Amino acid sequence: MKMEYNKYVYTKKWFNENTDLKNHLHTFIDTKQKLTILEIGCYEGLCSCYFSDNYLEHKDSNLYCVDPFYEIKTVSNLTEKLFLNNLMKSKHRVKIIPKKISSQEFFENIDTDLTFDIIYVDGDHSDHAIQGDIKNCFKHVKQNSIIWFDDYVPCKSIIDSELKKYNHRFTVIFKNYQLGIKIL
Repeated sequence: MKMEYNKYVYTKKWFNENTDLKNHLHTFIDTKQKLTILEIGCYEGLCSCYFSDNYLEHKDSNLYCVDPFYEIKTVSNLTEKLFLNNLMKSKHRVKIIPKKISSQEFFENIDTDLTFDIIYVDGDHSDHAIQGDIKNCFKHVKQNSIIWFDDYVPCKSIIDSELKKYNHRFTVIFKNYQLGIKIL
């Protein structure tokens, strides 16, 4: 699965050719089936565009992009503008639902019956936020869904600690800098 980087504008190439998600997630997913995807933490939208260009082929597939775009060290007004401009260039932009809110607010306000086939967690890296994201992700997945964590290595202790509560509900399908789990 490829990404046309020259098509998008970005200041950081964190979501590059060597990203575990890009190189491995497709081996666990039929990208032609209907997929409901949630991306927590979108930054400039390179991952969002990758999902749009490669995973939203089915007519009923969609992608929820959740990011509050709080101004912090790596996020500025430019970040959100780049995100929105990049989304407009993506293949299936009409299937993308951007939400400028925190993941906590998103989960508090969605339909309790909404479930996701793929959840990519790359939002707030504080212990409290990671705990909340994991708890909420497990409320909104079904059998065979995949939860994929970016920055697993630096957040390993808190992710592992929180996942212990759900040991019986998943199996690890990928473990490197990122972590992928499949719901049983």
